[in-house]
Amino acid sequence: MKLPLCRQLVYLALGLTVALALTWFKVPATIIPPVAPFDRVTVHVVETGLHARLVLPLGDRWVQYGFGDWDYYALNRQDFYHAAKALILPTPGALGWGDIASLRQFRTVLEQHGGHFLSFDVSAAQTNRLTAVLRERIEGRGAGEYVYNPATNLTLAQDGQTYSLLHNSNHELATWLKMLHCRIDRLWLWREFRLASTRAAGGRFNQAINYGLKPDLDLSWGLLP
Repeated sequence: MKLPLCRQLVYLALGLTVALALTWFKVPATIIPPVAPFDRVTVHVVETGLHARLVLPLGDRWVQYGFGDWDYYALNRQDFYHAAKALILPTPGALGWGDIASLRQFRTVLEQHGGHFLSFDVSAAQTNRLTAVLRERIEGRGAGEYVYNPATNLTLAQDGQTYSLLHNSNHELATWLKMLHCRIDRLWLWREFRLASTRAAGGRFNQAINYGLKPDLDLSWGLLP
């Protein structure tokens, strides 16, 4: 039995919409770092499965920070019930941190297990400010409330920021990156990150010059489409 033309068109439109949505979902979120920061330091975005982390310099060492659901990410309760609860309901968030003894070894092990390691330069002053903010959030809890998760090699504190479908580890990481004057394009739920191409970064630099701005200014408010 042949479907009426109008219904065929509806199904066609629905199929195209789903196809476009799936295609869009697979496009990674793009990190556009600040251009030519004067007091530059290198930071790293690390992707380990569903949770992304940020690695920041602290003196002569490195510290990684991550965010997730308290039960799932901190207490390692990763059964169906706790996973579903973290998806459906806003739940207590967990802020984790951990020292990295050797960045080279850390990267090698990560990539051997299918992880991704993105490195780029930002302002040292902004990095110090972000580190201070994260430490303040961590120290808001007593040391007796910290939990160590050997599966992630992170020590975690329950955070004031709740975890939800619309504010997961990627969204929290994006907030941290914006504090470093990075711009994030096409962020949605759990898509992976990638760095902007050299051409995109160069275009951002030229736009800053054309507008009479310092190259290291935060342009995340919309000079680029």
